[in-house]
Amino acid sequence: MIAKKYPAIFLVQITLSILLVACNGEPEQLPAEPQREVLAFAQSVVQQQTLAVNYATTGTIVSDQRIDVASRSSAYIEKILVREGDTVVKGQALIQLDSVDVDAAIQRVQASVNKASLALNDAQTDLQRFDELFKRGSVSENKLRKVRLQRDVAQDSLHEARAVLQSTRSQRQYTQISSPIAGVVVARHKREGDLAAPAMPLLTLESSSGLLFETYVSEGNIHQIEQGDKVNVKVDALAASLVGTVVRIVPSGDPVTRKARVKISLPEHERILPGMFGRTSFKLGSRLAVVIAPQSLVTRAGLEGVFVLDEANRIHFRWLRLGKENADEIEVLVGLSMGERIVLQPDERLNDGDLTQQPGAVNE
Repeated sequence: MIAKKYPAIFLVQITLSILLVACNGEPEQLPAEPQREVLAFAQSVVQQQTLAVNYATTGTIVSDQRIDVASRSSAYIEKILVREGDTVVKGQALIQLDSVDVDAAIQRVQASVNKASLALNDAQTDLQRFDELFKRGSVSENKLRKVRLQRDVAQDSLHEARAVLQSTRSQRQYTQISSPIAGVVVARHKREGDLAAPAMPLLTLESSSGLLFETYVSEGNIHQIEQGDKVNVKVDALAASLVGTVVRIVPSGDPVTRKARVKISLPEHERILPGMFGRTSFKLGSRLAVVIAPQSLVTRAGLEGVFVLDEANRIHFRWLRLGKENADEIEVLVGLSMGERIVLQPDERLNDGDLTQQPGAVNE
């Protein structure tokens, strides 16, 4: 009857009774937390190392000798003996010009030489005859002097005609234009049948020896580069890098790019050709930086970092911001300090909070 009249009070009394019985009984034993396995991993102490401060640029291989081949006289092009890309040697025939005009000029000058030669023979004969007459007293000394002068003038005229003939004959050799250097034909500016004129380029050659790597350096770094500096040059077409030497620095910068031109000499290499693309690495100095071994890195949730050990040898994942890297070391920009301990070669068994020890250590 009481429970029906006061249901809430009745339920509270029953609950309190159950709690009192539970408190008077033995305490319930909770299951013990399973002990984590102590994993053995090699450790490494974070160190600082001196790293080179490098400055990278791009550039192109150029020839130190780029020559425009032209004719010394006006003539029609009879034949062009080479094409773009052909390799030529010094003295090799490149272009054959029409020699009709030169041959005609040689014939005209040769006629002048013959005429001057006849005039000289006639003057020489007169001089001999007047010299005999002067010895016999038949002519005056003044007359003999005039005849001798005519002989001298005829002699000078012959010398002049022969000089002109030699000069005209020398023009014949220029009807065949030869290569002044050993190199590669990079451009043809004229075709067969075109008129060649003095100082007008017919072909462009680039020397295959003495190649340079041409690049541009920013105005903030140009003062840190000097002639004679060694530079690593990597040409994309080659598998290996080359060591070049800075030979020319143009201190005047480009008004648009604000960069100065630098030329680097390269060692002889049979596969290097003008126009190839490459990259340079200038060493501007050195600096101290924190570095780690590449095998220390581990990826967790898409982030790269390392497992750092605390004083109790428990590991904690720490995300890092990395810098330059190579096969032996990686620069750490943010995330580690010198002297901290990290796991050297972590694997998938490790998790944040695990207890680790050095391989071979005894776990007390």
